[in-house]
Formats: sequence, structure tokens, C-alpha cells
Amino acid sequence: MFGTADERARRHRSVLAAVLIVLLLVGSAFGILGSITPTKAPSIRLAAEGTFTVSLSFSPNPVPAGTQTQISLSFTSGGSSPFTVWVNGSAPGCAPPTQPFTTPNYTNNFPCTPSSSGSYNVHLDAIDSSGYKASTSNTLTVSTGGGGCTSNCGGSGSGNSTGGFAIPDSLVATMFMFVMIFFAGLFALAGGVIAMAVLISRRLRQLTEAMKPPEQAPPESKPPS
Repeated sequence: MFGTADERARRHRSVLAAVLIVLLLVGSAFGILGSITPTKAPSIRLAAEGTFTVSLSFSPNPVPAGTQTQISLSFTSGGSSPFTVWVNGSAPGCAPPTQPFTTPNYTNNFPCTPSSSGSYNVHLDAIDSSGYKASTSNTLTVSTGGGGCTSNCGGSGSGNSTGGFAIPDSLVATMFMFVMIFFAGLFALAGGVIAMAVLISRRLRQLTEAMKPPEQAPPESKPPS
């Protein structure tokens, strides 16, 4: 009888443990599912609401060096003021005073006077207050003209200049060739004189040896009689 009661108690405990395990598993599953948030589609920023464009032009273009030209800079209404602008590759005399510079205006005009001739590909980057970026570029052609000095413009002075004597290039080449031939002949003459001196000294040595008298044979020794 006691054995039957113990067996029933064990069964109750087993059923209770199984129920608790199932409840724990179900609760864990609901907790995991509740912690997973559904993914949302990323918000797409419409180009018409935030993007903008920037334009750059010069007038006049081309322009002689030392002559003033007008820089025109404008932004479309899609951008948010103020605008921060970087300028690269500008002609000397037309670079902005600060880099970058900020402007609250959608249209800007700046006068400048390029000081050196050449072709300059001016590149411009702009960022509005919302963080959108726009870029553009344009070519400024500066020609050499009477509008200003373009090279060797460091000082001034006065004086009289006279046309000095200039030796023609052909005469310089002829004189150089003559000098080379003269020195070559001089070296050849010196070499011939040295060779002749060596030959004469050798010949004199041979004649001196030929004119020497023949040496007499020593007297024969005889045994005493």
C-alpha cells in the first residue's frame, strides 16, 4: 500500500516537472519573439527635396592677363543656405581669400584680375547646411596681353641700352674647329719630335759602338821551358 502511494507521488512530481519545463520553454519562446523587432524599410531621401546644383562662369572669358574678369557663382533652390565652398585650380589673382569660404547667397559675383597667362581648370565643391554636396568645373583662359605684366615683373628702372657686339654662331663653330685642329697638330708635332729624338739617339749609339777598335786577344800563356 505504501509502495502504491510512493509511486503515485513520483508520477505527480514527474508530471509537475514536465509541466514546468513546458511552461519555461513556451515563456522563453515568447520572450525571444518579443525581443525581435520587425525590420523597417530604410527611408529614402528624395532627390528633389535635398539635392542641389552649382554653376560657375567667367565674364569675359578668355581674358588678357592683368585685366579684370567677373566670377559668377549660383546655387539652385534645392540646397539649404548657407553654402560652404572649396575652390581648386584657380588662376593666380582669382583664388578666394579664404579656403573654404561660406556664403548665405544663392547668387554670388566676385571680380578678380588674373596675373599669369594660361588655361586654368577651376574646380568647385560646395556643401549646403544639410550636408548635401555638389561639384562643378569650368575653364578660365588667360591670354598674354597689354593688360598687365605676366613674367619678370619684380622691379623697375631706367637706363640706355646699346646693341652689343654679337659673334655669329657659325663663326664660333669655325673658331672652335680651328682651335681643335691647331692643338691636334701641335700634339702630333710634339709626338713626331720625340720619336725622331729617340731614333737619332739609338742610331748614334749604334755608330759609337761600330767605331770602337776591336779588343786585342790576351797573350797565350806558355809553360816554362
